Amino acid sequence: MIQDDLQCKRTLPFSREELIDRINTQAYGGQDGIRMIFLPPKLTEQNVDEFTYIYRQIQNTSYEVAVIVEQDQFESHRKLPALPGNTVKTEYGTLRMEERLRDDFCDEEDDFFIRDKADFSHLGFFDHVSMLQLVQKDIAVLGLQMLDESPPLVQELTFVLKEILPFKNALTIFCCELPGRYQDMFQTLQHVISEKNDTRLLNLIYSGESQIKGAGIFLAGLRTAREREREIRFFREQARDPDQNLLAGQAGFPDR
Repeated sequence: MIQDDLQCKRTLPFSREELIDRINTQAYGGQDGIRMIFLPPKLTEQNVDEFTYIYRQIQNTSYEVAVIVEQDQFESHRKLPALPGNTVKTEYGTLRMEERLRDDFCDEEDDFFIRDKADFSHLGFFDHVSMLQLVQKDIAVLGLQMLDESPPLVQELTFVLKEILPFKNALTIFCCELPGRYQDMFQTLQHVISEKNDTRLLNLIYSGESQIKGAGIFLAGLRTAREREREIRFFREQARDPDQNLLAGQAGFPDR
């Protein structure tokens, strides 16, 4: 059974007014053409600064649709599910689910499919929908999950994102994170990305050495950014504590 509406059961750790104030006090970085952002799945008291900073960067940009990609785990022979429903409701109101784009993704010949009725409250999708409602006036949303981060699935996700989304005024949200205790690894990742050392990058990702939560999603985002000639700017260069996320960032046009 496909649900007509998705209802958010999670309450964010900050009020709407607190989040709006935090967003408005963040600096605008001035990067144009932002079409991708990288953030953890869920908003917490520990990562609120990076959430509000990144969402500040798209506050004055209008998108037609936001695609939120994150990890999930359940048994299925197809590994790239999309959330069902016509609308999604949070404490901030209701947004339309992008059904046509979802149908474009869910071709019967590949790993994309529409999920059946279930409890989705564990997903970060709703946190990002709530944040979008604070900075976008009229936007539709689509939730995708990866059940397996194997190379073929990363390649399939990347291919679909770079083939379909250029025809939409779309924002893609890649849910991934790297704890601050892996500062040395973050510097290594930055180096291999800047040098376009893909052999080393793939080894770090698929060996598990990168320590990234949502490593396949990060890799798909990096590849999509390259295809669309976007440059990733990270929110912080160094973590102040071992649990602080290092991968928050946005991908827009490079400085000319």
